[in-house]
Amino acid sequence: APRDAGAAAEMWAALRRSLRDADFANLRKMPIMLGTTPNPLALLPFRHEAAEASNIVRMGEDFEDYRHALGKKVRKEFDRSWRVFTATPDARFEIVADEAEALRVYETISLQQRERMEEVGQAYTLDRPENDAFYRALIRDGFATGEVVVSALKAGDTIVAGLMSVRSGQDCVMIRISNAGGEWSRCSPGRLILERTMAALHARGARSFDFSIGNYGYKRRMGVEAVGLVELTAPLSLRG
Repeated sequence: APRDAGAAAEMWAALRRSLRDADFANLRKMPIMLGTTPNPLALLPFRHEAAEASNIVRMGEDFEDYRHALGKKVRKEFDRSWRVFTATPDARFEIVADEAEALRVYETISLQQRERMEEVGQAYTLDRPENDAFYRALIRDGFATGEVVVSALKAGDTIVAGLMSVRSGQDCVMIRISNAGGEWSRCSPGRLILERTMAALHARGARSFDFSIGNYGYKRRMGVEAVGLVELTAPLSLRG
């Protein structure tokens, strides 16, 4: 990938020649770095700073060091939530190992997210056919390779909380999360599945966890660092 502005400009020119039927480019919420490599699109002079930022937790080799840095109050809350959750028979956390089960968890995430958005009176579009197809393809193409990770809190066959993440090496981006709410709220299943997933993936070599956009209180309590994103809008034709 291009690593300087000149090479990035050449890449953009090649892209424009290839996109003959496109009138306008609108690329949003792009990271400045891709691991240790610059994002070539972020090197272009007409990119601009995005209004949103990613929220990233970076940690070292010992996951307990991260937990300790969160403070005693947060640690005790995680431990309390786990005790409350596991008081239910057959309550457990798991990294899903079967693709069919990963799809079942994804479908539950989508349903729970819709119910939550309707409850708070917000529009929900992630289950539109084109969006749903994208996430299903992501699982189909990336689950076996480990690029897509699906985790869940379960009580028997009930999916109490679900999390869908994308992983590349040490970097993990958490892209879809939901929980059943209701009586399960007493164990804070959303935060609990985040903490349990981070611990499990840290044991598998992950060291950076991106909570994505949204300046929510639970993210701050989990020690995130705001990292800027960039956007790019450009005409590709006279019509554009």
